[in-house]
Amino acid sequence: MQAVFSFITMQLQLCSVFFTFSLGTRTHYFGRTILHGGAKYRATGRGFVVRHIKFAENYRLYSRSHFVKALEVALLLIVYIAYGYTDAGAVSFVLLTLSSWFLVISWLFAPYIFNPSGFEWQKTVEDFDDWTSWLLYKGGVGVKGDDSWESWWDEEQVYHCDAN
Repeated sequence: MQAVFSFITMQLQLCSVFFTFSLGTRTHYFGRTILHGGAKYRATGRGFVVRHIKFAENYRLYSRSHFVKALEVALLLIVYIAYGYTDAGAVSFVLLTLSSWFLVISWLFAPYIFNPSGFEWQKTVEDFDDWTSWLLYKGGVGVKGDDSWESWWDEEQVYHCDAN
C-alpha cells in the first residue's frame, strides 16, 4: 500500500515528466559526443538559489536537444495517424502511441512547467516581450546569441560545422 501511495505521489509531482526530460538531455549530449567527438558545455547558471528563467533562454538551451526533436516525433505521429490506419481503430492507435505523445509533451513543456514563477502573469508578459525583442533584433559582428536570434543561430551552426 505504501508503494502505491508513493507511486501516486510521484505522478502528482510530475516526476515522470521531469525524468523523461532529463533523460532526453542526457541522450542528446551523449549522442552528440559519440557522433561529433565532443559536446559543448551548457552551464545552467543555477546555483543554490532557484530563479525564474526567461522563455528565450529556455528556448536557447533546449531547442536542439528537445524542442526540435519533440516536433519531429509529433510530425511522425501525425503522419502515422494519416497513413497508418489499421483495422484495430482508435484504441490501437492510442495504446501504440501514448508513450510517444507523453515524450513529445514532456520535451516541449517541462522547461516551462518546472520554471519557478512560470505561470505568473507578469513574468509571462515580460518573457514574451523579451522573446519577441530577441527574435526581432538583427545579428551581426559583435552581437551575442543572447541578444539576437540570428546571432544565436550562427553560433549553433558554427559548432555543428566545426564538429563535422
